[in-house]
Amino acid sequence: MKKILVIMILLLGFNHITVAQTKKEAKEQKAEQEYNAIKKLVNSKMYVFDATWISTSRGRRINIAAGSNSIAVAQDSTKAAMQFFGEVTTIRFSGNEGVSFNNKIENYQVNFDDKKRRVNVSFKVKNKSEMYEVYMSINKTGFTFVDVNSNNKSNVTYDGNISAIKLE
Repeated sequence: MKKILVIMILLLGFNHITVAQTKKEAKEQKAEQEYNAIKKLVNSKMYVFDATWISTSRGRRINIAAGSNSIAVAQDSTKAAMQFFGEVTTIRFSGNEGVSFNNKIENYQVNFDDKKRRVNVSFKVKNKSEMYEVYMSINKTGFTFVDVNSNNKSNVTYDGNISAIKLE
C-alpha cells in the first residue's frame, strides 16, 4: 500500500511540473508572437504613435492622453502634431509652439534587439524652421518611448503605444 501511495505522489508531482512548463512555454510563445507582430508593423512603415504622457527635461510628467498627440509614419513620410512643455532655445515666428512636422523622413534606421524583444527606430525630419531627431524604443506589446530632439527646443520624451495606421 505504501508503494502505491508513493508512486501516486510522484506521478502527481511530475504532472504538476509538466503543467508548469507548458504554461511557461505558452507565455514565451505569446511574447514571441507579440514581438513578431511589432517587427512586422515597423517593417511595413505604416504605423502611428499615440502619446499618453510627456516627460520634460526638468522632470515634469504630464498626462496628455485627452489630446491628439501623434506621430504617423507612412512609408517615406512622417507627420506629427504633439504638445510641447519645455524650453525654447531659439525663437522663431512660425506661430507653432508644439512639435509639428509633415515632411519626408531622412536617415530612417531600425534596429531589432531579439534578445530583449525591443525595436529601436530613429529618423530625422525637417519642418520650415526646425530639424527634429526622433528616437523610438518599442517593446514587444507596442508600448513606446519617443525622444524628440530639436535644434530650437529642449528635448522631450513621450510615452504611449504604436499601432497600424487605419486606412479610410
